[in-house]
Amino acid sequence: MKTILRRKDDTSICCPSINQHYTPFTVKTKVIGLTVACSLLAVGLLIMIMA
Repeated sequence: MKTILRRKDDTSICCPSINQHYTPFTVKTKVIGLTVACSLLAVGLLIMIMA
């Protein structure tokens, strides 16, 4: 789909939408980061409970 941008002088330009393609590498990096963050959060909560 194209996005139509209107200017103040009633002219318009069409901007083609850019499809964001997620490569498996970026998805894998996000999953690893999320796993590390959740595990650190769990370890922190466990330490606070035991203290």
